[in-house]
Amino acid sequence: MMKDRIYSAALILGVLICALLIRYFEPIVFDAFWLAIVIVSIFEMIRLFKRKGSNCFEWIAYAYAVAFLAIVLIVKFLELAFYQMIILQLALLIAVSVVLLILPFCFSSKIVYDESKFSSPREYLMNKSITTLNIIVYPTLLLSLMYILNHINSLGIVEDGATDEVFGLFAILLVFVISMMTDTFAMLGGMLFKGKKLCPLISPNKTISGFICGLIMGTISSILMYVIFNAFDSFNEIFVANNIAAWQFAIFGLIGALATSLGDLFASYLKRRAFVKDFGRAFPGHGGFMDRLNGVCFNILIILIFFVIFF
Repeated sequence: MMKDRIYSAALILGVLICALLIRYFEPIVFDAFWLAIVIVSIFEMIRLFKRKGSNCFEWIAYAYAVAFLAIVLIVKFLELAFYQMIILQLALLIAVSVVLLILPFCFSSKIVYDESKFSSPREYLMNKSITTLNIIVYPTLLLSLMYILNHINSLGIVEDGATDEVFGLFAILLVFVISMMTDTFAMLGGMLFKGKKLCPLISPNKTISGFICGLIMGTISSILMYVIFNAFDSFNEIFVANNIAAWQFAIFGLIGALATSLGDLFASYLKRRAFVKDFGRAFPGHGGFMDRLNGVCFNILIILIFFVIFF
């Protein structure tokens, strides 16, 4: 079992490193790579909800994932402002939500449904709409924020001396480093110090000691990212121009580590409600894609907020 976990971890890390190396030369390649991950994550969430007896409008969930990326690329190539992209993304989300809320009132008489679970076709369709909205927000919307980090310069979030190839890579690395360090040392800290359980009803293996170790190392990893990249003149100029110091990275490193831990607990809650151990079986010993990305989902949002506020 441990050997499978080590092999799977090495495979995941290797694929991620290759994707980031290719991305350095062309950020859009990383968009394609990440879109594939988002699609697989949606598939895993759809399957999880089906285990709970809930279906969704699958084509809408997948179409939203593609549309989100399309808007980011349109804004990038037309050189629109960041706030314009936010407006377009909100318009997309509202439009999809309205469609999903209207669908239960259309064609309900022609729908075949499980009468043992739902009292009417409309109730069945409303359940599908709500499930679809859940999947659109988690994980689709949260994971899709990575596209914004990938094009952080072109979208006008960071401008002074930055390029997508360099600073976008830094932003993506920050997400993964904080999340991976938090997860790794939460597990190691729990194994080493043991002690009281953090949330035994949701995740019986997580301990308070592991949770604290994860927060500490997530914070330290963020500070180290600042120290390492600040040694390069191009990054130092950006940090100085925006009055960025180590304490800002420490604060958001701590918040990012906390978000990672909460994301892990939220995923455990969903799996427990569906009576499954893992989202999938893509990585032996590690589960599916969402088992590896549950903390990353929330951390992406935190890091994006960090760059919007301080840069």
